[in-house]
This record gives sequence, structure tokens and C-alpha cells, in this order.
Amino acid sequence: MILLDCGNSSLKAQFRTSGRVRASYACAYSGDWSERLQRWMSGLDSTHCYQSSVLDAERQARLDALLAENFAEAVTRFRSEARAGGVINGYERPAQLGVDRWLAMIGASQLVSGDCIVIDAGSAITLDLLRADGRHLGGAILPGLNTSLQRFRKIFSHIDFDDPRIGRCDQPGCSTEAAIQIDYPRDSIERLRELVNDWMCHLDPNASLVLAGGDAPRLQSRLERPCRIVPDLVFLGMCKLAEQ
Repeated sequence: MILLDCGNSSLKAQFRTSGRVRASYACAYSGDWSERLQRWMSGLDSTHCYQSSVLDAERQARLDALLAENFAEAVTRFRSEARAGGVINGYERPAQLGVDRWLAMIGASQLVSGDCIVIDAGSAITLDLLRADGRHLGGAILPGLNTSLQRFRKIFSHIDFDDPRIGRCDQPGCSTEAAIQIDYPRDSIERLRELVNDWMCHLDPNASLVLAGGDAPRLQSRLERPCRIVPDLVFLGMCKLAEQ
């Protein structure tokens, strides 16, 4: 099977057979990105494609056309649900939780037996609290380390940034608006460290920190807690659901 993790800035892909990664691919959304993806997929013997996507409508339509040509109807696009893969969504409206965050938590639940904090550091930095029994307690969304506030607002263009729930929230957010953190005096890493320290009271003191995303190493060096970097966290969640 082919797995696609389509983020805000780049696309990552894996070709797996018998539970092992046989080939991988990554690209930014520049120029002929869909044609390059097509060339990579054309040499692989796969009959089904699974995707996690937060793409805008234009890029998603471009990707959908490519996948329809290659896989006909053998394409599964994961979406956030109320519960799946042993995880219970903590959002008031489960479908509004970013599917990448959802799959990352499902992936983390396969690796960690106790409570954990899942952090994905890409164009946006997301933090989610996950109990050992699978309950998601909500989380936070901050601008990525190299993401301007203007770019951050564009990523979340569907959100009304005048919503009174947006700002510095002292509790884990259970909606996108309540999770967005943009009103703090220091940089994103400092705010993230504050949130981890403050919200650890909701979890076991020995809760694990699981990091993913391109800036995970930078976060690991400054969070001042033991952290485990798992680059394929979203893919692990996808594999769990694909198996089901």
C-alpha cells in the first residue's frame, strides 16, 4: 500500500508491503509536484492508497485527480472521528480536529503504554494530551518556528481570528479556536515549554513526550524533559487504521 501524509508545506509518502517500508518519498508543493509524485508512484506495485491531508481545495483537487487515475476507487482518505484505533477524540466536534493530529495520537498510542503528550512541529506546532486509556484531553496550536503570524493565519483561513476563544488559554483546548495560542510574549518554544509544564498536572507525572515533525530536534533540545522523536508518527497511525 501507499501512504500519503499531505501537510501544509510538504508531502511525504511511503510504500509498504508486509508491514515494512520499501520506499519513501518527500517533496514540497512547488512547480510540478504532482507530476513528480506520479513518477515515483508509477514504479510501485500497489493497488491501494491511504491519505492524510490538510491540503487546500486547489491542491487537494490536483491530488484527487492523480489518485483517481492511478487507483480508480481504491483510495481511502482518513478523517478525524469520535473514536478509532483505541483513541477517544476530545474535541467538542470531533471532525474538526486536524486529521494529522488525530493520526499522530493513534500512532503514539501504539508506542506508549502510559499517558503521553504528542507534539508535531511543522508549519504549525500542535500539542495534544493523551491518557493511557485513550482519552484525548485537548491541546494547543502555535505558529511553527519559521512560520509568521500572517502565514499561520493563512493556514487556518477557515478560522475567525476575532473569535473570543482565541488567545492565551490556560486549559487544553477542545476546539480549534480554543486551542490556538497566539497571544504570548515569548517565542513558540518558550510558550510550548510553559504549556507542557503547566498541563502535566492533567497527566501522570511520568507521562512520555513524543515528538514528530521537521523541527522536532530543535524542540527536543529546549523542552528540558526526556523526549522521544518518532518521524513516522502519522504513518504509524495510518497503518493502524488501515489494518482495521
